Amino acid sequence: MSLDRYQILLKVAAGQPISTREAAARLRVPTSSASRLLASLAGRGLAHRLRPGLWVVGEELPDAFALASSLTAPAPAYISFTTALNHHGLIDQLPRRVTVASTGRPRTIKTSHREYVIHRIPPELFDGWSEYRGAWMARPEKALFDLAYVAAARGRPTVVPELELPTDFDARLFDVWLARVPSARLRTLTKRELGRLMTRAVR
Repeated sequence: MSLDRYQILLKVAAGQPISTREAAARLRVPTSSASRLLASLAGRGLAHRLRPGLWVVGEELPDAFALASSLTAPAPAYISFTTALNHHGLIDQLPRRVTVASTGRPRTIKTSHREYVIHRIPPELFDGWSEYRGAWMARPEKALFDLAYVAAARGRPTVVPELELPTDFDARLFDVWLARVPSARLRTLTKRELGRLMTRAVR
């Protein structure tokens, strides 16, 4: 019977996070029964517990980057900041946490496998990414812009190692995104922070 229910969950949520409550609704069983079933499946390697009440059904755990947008749903998200900078080779240091830009609320989400730091950006700035392994990944220019924007919004400069810019890095894109920053004061602070970060950049 548990394998039949596993197949049902696999069809509706393969590779995507599903809450215990959602699983219970899909299976038409009490939440307590769904919780026991998911725990049993996890013990057999057929599910993964991300955090209390949140699971991934299936033998394979989704790519850490691809999982990010599911954790912030229904708000969209893409990988950015230091994680994207490392991915593109602008910094050598591998961040311990996956850094994410989202239109949803800022928070830290700890799963059993990775920790995600969600930074909020306004919808006007939700741009500058491309698809990568089932995820949305900020391009180098946008990752650096996002870093400057969040630092300016917090009023604290960002500490980053020396940046190694790719030869096709286009700093002119900064002006496109700066024009979309709603607040004139925040626009000025973001531009100032970008200038500071660029002084640490080499090609």
